[in-house]
Amino acid sequence: MEKCVKSLRKKIVSRDDIIRRFYSLIAPKEPLPDCIFAYGHIATGKSLIIESIINHLKYKISIINCVDHPTNKHMFEDVLMDLTKSSLTSEENFRSPFKCDSIMDFVSHLRSISSEIPMIIIFEKCEQLRDKPNLLLALLRLKELSGANICPIFVTDLIWEKFYSITRVKLPIKFHFPQYSQTETAEILLSYKSAGYEDNFYKNYLNLFLSVFYRFCRDLNELRYMASINFEKYVEPIESGKCARSDNRTLWLNIANVFQKNLEVIYLRVSTEDFVQGAELSREIGSITKLALSFELPVYAKYILIASFLASYNPVKEDKYLFMKRAIKRKKRATLSKKKQVANTQTGPKAFPLQRMIMIFCSIVEDQVDMNTKVLAQIPTMCQLGLLASVGDSNIDEPKYKCCVSYDFVVVISKTLDFNVKNYLYDFIHP
Repeated sequence: MEKCVKSLRKKIVSRDDIIRRFYSLIAPKEPLPDCIFAYGHIATGKSLIIESIINHLKYKISIINCVDHPTNKHMFEDVLMDLTKSSLTSEENFRSPFKCDSIMDFVSHLRSISSEIPMIIIFEKCEQLRDKPNLLLALLRLKELSGANICPIFVTDLIWEKFYSITRVKLPIKFHFPQYSQTETAEILLSYKSAGYEDNFYKNYLNLFLSVFYRFCRDLNELRYMASINFEKYVEPIESGKCARSDNRTLWLNIANVFQKNLEVIYLRVSTEDFVQGAELSREIGSITKLALSFELPVYAKYILIASFLASYNPVKEDKYLFMKRAIKRKKRATLSKKKQVANTQTGPKAFPLQRMIMIFCSIVEDQVDMNTKVLAQIPTMCQLGLLASVGDSNIDEPKYKCCVSYDFVVVISKTLDFNVKNYLYDFIHP
C-alpha cells in the first residue's frame, strides 16, 4: 500500500489518506467487493485516483462514460473489448467480435473471459443510468450474476440518495471523495504557477486569491482558470516598474477590486474586462470573435444556439423549405412586391416556441440525437448566460424564447462546428 501511495504522490497532491482507504477496498490477493459507489463534488480527484490505483495494481480495466453510450449494446461491447484488449479490424469490417443484445449476453461473455486477474469496470457519469433502472439493478449485481472476480465502480457527483427511486437495489460500498481544503487547494494551484516567479511570491498571491474566491467556489478547474487570468493583473505594477515584489500593500490595492468583479463571472470563463470593453469593441469583428469563443459551450449547446437564431430570424412558413433537405420545390410566385423588403436579420429577433427550435435543432445536427434531459437542460443554462431569453407568460406547456446574440456572434460559433449558417437563413437564399 505504501509503495502505491509513494508512487502516486508525485502526481496526486494531498490525497494520501484517500489513496490508502480506496486501495484497501481493491487490494490484491483479496476478493473484490460486489460494487463501489464513488461520489463527491466535481474536481475532487475521483477518476484520477481510482484509475491511477487500478493501473498501479495492473488490473484489467474498462472505463465507460455513460453520456457517450446511449445504447446498452454499445456499452457492453466496449466493456468486453477493453477487458479482452481486443480491437476493431478491417477483416471484420470494424465490427465488434462480441454480440451483446441483452444483459444476459453480456454476463455470458464475462463468464467466458473470467481470469485470475481482477477486472474493474468504471462507469463515469453514472447518474445517466437512473433512467435505466433495470440495467442499473443488473450492474449492481454483476459479480453475483457472472461469478467472475469483477467489480463495477460507479463514479458520480450525486449522492446515493438521488438513486433511491430504484427499488430492491443491492447497496454498494459508498466511498466519499471530500472537497479540498483551502490549504490543499493552494498546494495544488501552486503546481501551476507562472514561470519567472518564485514559490513564496506565488503562495502569497494564492492566499489573497483564495481568501476571496474559495468561499464561493470549490471547483478546482474554475479556481485554476481564474487564478491564472487574475495573476496577470496582479503582477502588472511589478512589470511596469511601479512597485517591487515585496510591496504587498500596493499589490493588494491593485488587485482587490479586480477580484470582486471577476467573482461575479467566475463560472462564465471570462473576465470583467470582456464586459467593460464589450460595448466599445463590439464594432470590431475581432472583439465579437473573442467574446463568442470565450463561451466554451458544449457541441450540442452550440447547435441549440444556432437553431434558436434560425428560429428567431426565419419566417415560420419557410421552415418546411429550409429544413427538409431541399426536397420540396418552391412554386414560382405569380407577382412580386415592388416594395423594398427589409431583411429579417435587420428587424430584430422574433419569439419562437420550444418545439420549433427542437425541430430545427434535429434538422441541422447530422448525427441522430436523443433529445434527453441532458440536451434540454442546457437551455436554462444558456438563458442564464444571456444567450437566450424566455418571453411571454412562461407557459409551461409551450415556453417561448428569443435569441439574444447577433449574426456575427452566430457565424463565429458555427465556424467552430464547420457549419454554414447562411445556407439556412431565409435572407440569404430566398429568390
